[in-house]
Amino acid sequence: MVRAAQYVFVMVCAVMLLTGAALAGDAPSVDLDWYGYLKLDGSYDQNQTSHGNFAMWVNPNSLDEDDAQFNMTANQTRLGVNAKGSGYGEVNLGGKIEFDLYGAVSGASVAENKAILQLRHAYFTIGKGNTQLLVGQSWDLISPLNPSTLNYPVLWGCGNMGYRRPQITAFQSFGSSKSKVTVAAGLFRTIGTDLTPTFSLATGETSDGSDDGTDAAIPSLQGRVDINHTFSSGAAVRVGASGLWGQLRSETNLGNHETYDSWVGSGHLNVSFPAGFGFAGEYYSGSNTGSYFGGILNASTIDGVASAGFWGSAWAKVNSKVSLSAGYGLDDPDDADIASGNRSENACFFGNVKYNIVPQVTVGFEFSNWETTYKDGDAVSSFRAQTSFVLNF
Repeated sequence: MVRAAQYVFVMVCAVMLLTGAALAGDAPSVDLDWYGYLKLDGSYDQNQTSHGNFAMWVNPNSLDEDDAQFNMTANQTRLGVNAKGSGYGEVNLGGKIEFDLYGAVSGASVAENKAILQLRHAYFTIGKGNTQLLVGQSWDLISPLNPSTLNYPVLWGCGNMGYRRPQITAFQSFGSSKSKVTVAAGLFRTIGTDLTPTFSLATGETSDGSDDGTDAAIPSLQGRVDINHTFSSGAAVRVGASGLWGQLRSETNLGNHETYDSWVGSGHLNVSFPAGFGFAGEYYSGSNTGSYFGGILNASTIDGVASAGFWGSAWAKVNSKVSLSAGYGLDDPDDADIASGNRSENACFFGNVKYNIVPQVTVGFEFSNWETTYKDGDAVSSFRAQTSFVLNF
């Protein structure tokens, strides 16, 4: 981990030097390009799922019969702007800011027709040649692929993991356009909860009320190696590995503390063919992965919650108007690390079809079956049918 931190420091310094060496051409400027889509989702769930408008797991059902639900929302509507610099000589400058409407405050009741703006991305990039620095909020380096689902969470909590967070990340590429290796490493904001230390507390001693990731006073480390190769036939392969390590610190109001870790190791594979079909998948194993959408989002513990998961999907573009996608995901925390009643396994099969009515307007239909098992309890399942209408711009 020390070497990873040194690598990031060297890369940051290198990019700063490259920036200073830029040759001024035309008057420097930054151009903005707006993009986004308007989306309406309607969904039927056989039983109550985690979030209603979208599904990550099935909630426990104490009834003797199904508890069907219907939801309709425009909250996945998305708006963003790409920034691109020009006139900076050999230095490349870019950036992105992006929002959707899933910004509800945790625990708060938000009316369905009064959605709250959510920041997804806010970063800029600067670099030269095959060296690049990204600063701001963007995707984690771990588990970089996502399946193609209409359901808003792309199997998060069900074998897929990795989210977005503030970071400083350096990228270095080697090779040609047909065969390239990219190495990336970065410093990331550690986001946790406020755990109570496991040792016996003194009278009046409680947890300090601060996020344990902040209390650790150091960022998390993430890294990734990607290999991309395009064959003469036009087929392309992307394969790689990624990982993270972060330290958290549980403190009390009397100054006592206990440290604990979160870590992940992950592999990914994506294969596409020029005929318009392909497949992809990822596998991960780690501990205290809830804030990275692993472990079915079970809360971290000081002793650690071990979990492993995977997902796989295949897709095909039938013609210029019709595309298909199907897949499966599974997340499996270690039962020995979780309390009775917590989510102990989560699985999902999905399949969807998308049809372009006219250019930029798509209607989609997705069917999925979810099954969530609870420790010392029963497995609960739910069939989900979803339709989406999208206008891209």
